[in-house]
Amino acid sequence: MSQGILSTSKNWHYLDRFCFVSNDGSLQYTVQYPKSFELQSLYLYYDANSQWKAVYGNESLNCRQKERVLDPQNHQIIRLSPSAQFIDERSKCEEISRGNTNESWIRCHGIRSFFSMRPRWWYLAVGNCDSERGLFLDYSLLMTNAPPGNQWKRHFSFDQFYSLPIALVFLLINAVISAIAFVFVGILRSRKMCHVSYRLFLHSLCCELVSALFLWAHFDKFSNDGIGFPMLRMLSTIVRQFSIVFFVLLLLLIAKGYTITRARLSTFSSVKLTLFVSVYLALRLLMLIWEIVVSSSHLLLFFPIVLSFWVFDPAQVTYLSESVPAYLISLLNVIGWAWFLRSSWVTVRKYPRKKLFYATLALFATFWYWAGPVVLVFANWVLDNWVREEVVLGVDSAVVAVGFVVFLALTTPMTNNRFFPFHIRTNQIGVNWTNFPQNVYEVNARKEQNTVQYISGSPFCATSIAANERINGH
Repeated sequence: MSQGILSTSKNWHYLDRFCFVSNDGSLQYTVQYPKSFELQSLYLYYDANSQWKAVYGNESLNCRQKERVLDPQNHQIIRLSPSAQFIDERSKCEEISRGNTNESWIRCHGIRSFFSMRPRWWYLAVGNCDSERGLFLDYSLLMTNAPPGNQWKRHFSFDQFYSLPIALVFLLINAVISAIAFVFVGILRSRKMCHVSYRLFLHSLCCELVSALFLWAHFDKFSNDGIGFPMLRMLSTIVRQFSIVFFVLLLLLIAKGYTITRARLSTFSSVKLTLFVSVYLALRLLMLIWEIVVSSSHLLLFFPIVLSFWVFDPAQVTYLSESVPAYLISLLNVIGWAWFLRSSWVTVRKYPRKKLFYATLALFATFWYWAGPVVLVFANWVLDNWVREEVVLGVDSAVVAVGFVVFLALTTPMTNNRFFPFHIRTNQIGVNWTNFPQNVYEVNARKEQNTVQYISGSPFCATSIAANERINGH
């Protein structure tokens, strides 16, 4: 569903686009405009080099030349006039009186079907090649791809055909993962093993669950009215960015051994990590702004100076992966992957008992970090633009879900889990500790004091001759 009021000084202007499937694709239009702007026409271009690509953005062509590109035999020009001839009885125009001044208006409504060898993008434009005062049009366009009753596909452009099932499936998957994670939290808390890193994982998981809920709510409403909840979809995208950033921070902290082999990071490491995550978050928010701008062409009317900074065009089929921030994020993913591997290697060299956990995590991290750049390349250079959006949505959601499942499996608090990384309880971490003992039986000796650090009630209460003498009062 697309509706609004167009007012421009130009005599030819883009309205909207939609990817129609053959036979089932349908356009229902209702338009009104003052009779003084007569005669306006609707133009229907499809995604061929000789059609839309030939006229849009080509400043050397005037309105008449852009109109001649269309084949009259294909009924791609709809004259919005009571005297016009229509191809079916369902389409007509009439002159009406509107407003307190009884000003004469032209009101037209009709239906068009689309037939092609494959799903095609169709672009709608309006024009009046004889006008010297521009265009004015109050329009409502209902573009559908299925008959009434087919809620899953009716209002969706072909590139979004499976968006609702994808959103629903991953909402359920994330809900199940969240339920399991909170059960594990209860177990870890009872064992005093719920460290900061695991709580960071919960933050990421909760953000993704909220994002999936918002996205499903939008698409579910969209399937009914073709409008949905645009604000919820925007919020879904925002919350997902924070989920991903939390997970990136989690991976880098674990690679450095935080809460696994050490209690604190060095100042230099903290600064580097803060800088990296801040830049990563900033780029993701910039990419989000780019998406909002691209998907909301009406914003150009209100913020022309701000939006002119962004290289975008609502009349072109563009996606998030084509933005400059997306390429920079892919570069940071590769840098983050290399940093993760190096930090993990340093941690394992100092704590060889954690080799199994870090080796497994490194394999997963390689997949996770490289998934973004690989998807970007495929989305921009391999996938057709009439399937790209739903494929990228599904793959991105799957990558995030796989990340949660792998981390959940590695940190399952079961006695037979050989990968479980934590061996220090939260109430056993000393104030002055930097590095943890190798295992729960190791004595953390302070050589400079020639004593043994004693933690009451912990498994670290080992004995030595010097310690026993002090404890027994000798």
